[in-house]
Amino acid sequence: MKRFLLPLFLLFVTLTSSTAFADHIYLRPNDGSGDNFRFVGQMNGHPLVLLGGTPSYFFITDGYAPGSTFGGAATLFLYPTVVWIDGVPLEFDFDPTNSGIFMSSITLPTDDKSFTIPVQIYFDAWGINSDTGQTIQVGGFASGKIPVYFDSNTGLYYPETFVQAPEPGTLGFVGTGMIGILASVRKRLKKPRIISSFSLGWWPLKS
Repeated sequence: MKRFLLPLFLLFVTLTSSTAFADHIYLRPNDGSGDNFRFVGQMNGHPLVLLGGTPSYFFITDGYAPGSTFGGAATLFLYPTVVWIDGVPLEFDFDPTNSGIFMSSITLPTDDKSFTIPVQIYFDAWGINSDTGQTIQVGGFASGKIPVYFDSNTGLYYPETFVQAPEPGTLGFVGTGMIGILASVRKRLKKPRIISSFSLGWWPLKS
């Protein structure tokens, strides 16, 4: 029993470690507050978190008429954040005139049905440290999906929060863990005993 639990433990460690350090983009419909964007990643070996928002017309909560289009390019407004440069934490301000976000354009159908559509998101931002004049460029890319709900009462489509797909590296680690489990199970299949089945599920990070 203990030998069978070892591959499970290794898979758990792999899942938690790989997903914890994977770059992640969070994007939800704009409710008017403007703060609907978040990026969590790493830069120079240190955590990097960017918070901000998009204009109210980009990915809104007010709904879209059938046949209309949303997505495309927009300005990205980011709050100042700390970035480690050569072991020194420096605060950088981001200029919205040089910071933008792009999401795959989506033309909504006219069949009045809810659906989920794959999208790609890319952002690019330039920051400057007011004390040293040093500039940096940060960016990120993510593929995922957006569920779109149709409300028969209003006759409008309402996009929901972007769900990022697991990165290829993360999936590779998961596959390595599964190989360990399958190898352990195969050894036990040679003996006349019952092997209990189990399943693994994905839980998206809370925004």
